[in-house]
Amino acid sequence: MARVKKIMLTNVPTLKKEAKIENAAKLLTQNESGCIVIIEDGKPIGIVTELDFVRNAFSKGKSLKEPISKIMTSPVTFMNPNMKLDEALKIIDTKRFRRYPVVENEKLAGLVTKKDVVNAISDNVRFHRNIQNIVLILFVLFEFFVFVIYKYFYAYLPFGV
Repeated sequence: MARVKKIMLTNVPTLKKEAKIENAAKLLTQNESGCIVIIEDGKPIGIVTELDFVRNAFSKGKSLKEPISKIMTSPVTFMNPNMKLDEALKIIDTKRFRRYPVVENEKLAGLVTKKDVVNAISDNVRFHRNIQNIVLILFVLFEFFVFVIYKYFYAYLPFGV
């Protein structure tokens, strides 16, 4: 089975917890990841998503000059790059977040989304179904040979009558 490192985004937008909400908003509009990982000494300590802006910054009237740590989600649920996709899916089903930082040796290594994991597993299942279909076709052809064609060749075999 594939691993998280094969599908993770490696160019993750990051900010330090002292950064202002307005800096995060600008950075969020410049990338397509839908989130910003808040780091301290290279280790993720929080995450800010577009939904966090709506729920915490704008609906609660936070000033854009306040630190991003006021609206970030913390602690962070993260994944390991060597984690199998089925293990990642278990975390996704349990935690129900859409984005997960990938951490290796306590440093941010990437970002993986629920959509990425589900699509990769779906592609893997599709591949295995295709293999199963090919094996099934080969089996049917073998059966056809054994039950239909074999009786015509039996007379020509050395032990045939």
